Amino acid sequence: MKRAYAKGLKMLEEFRKIEPDMPMQMAATFLTVANEEGITMKTLGERLGISQSSCSRNIAALSKFHRLNKPGHDLVYATEDPAERRRKIVKLTSKGQRVAAALLEILEA
Repeated sequence: MKRAYAKGLKMLEEFRKIEPDMPMQMAATFLTVANEEGITMKTLGERLGISQSSCSRNIAALSKFHRLNKPGHDLVYATEDPAERRRKIVKLTSKGQRVAAALLEILEA
């Protein structure tokens, strides 16, 4: 049991490397995208039980540019769904894939 807690703490440390005070909702957003790459913003919000505006805010912070053109974390990106232009599809950037791989390595160790 203690080993599972140690893994959890190591995962939190990985998120703290990205942002020392990263909100849990943002970390959960990243993990959900990593788990279901290509997820729509609507489905992401439903999975997390958060509003559309909260979902958009978290994706913006995890993207290359945050609100007001501030730099983001460059872990995810959202694109228009070619079949339904109002729908946004979220995927990991190459940096996001490296972070996801590091987290997975912690879990599988």
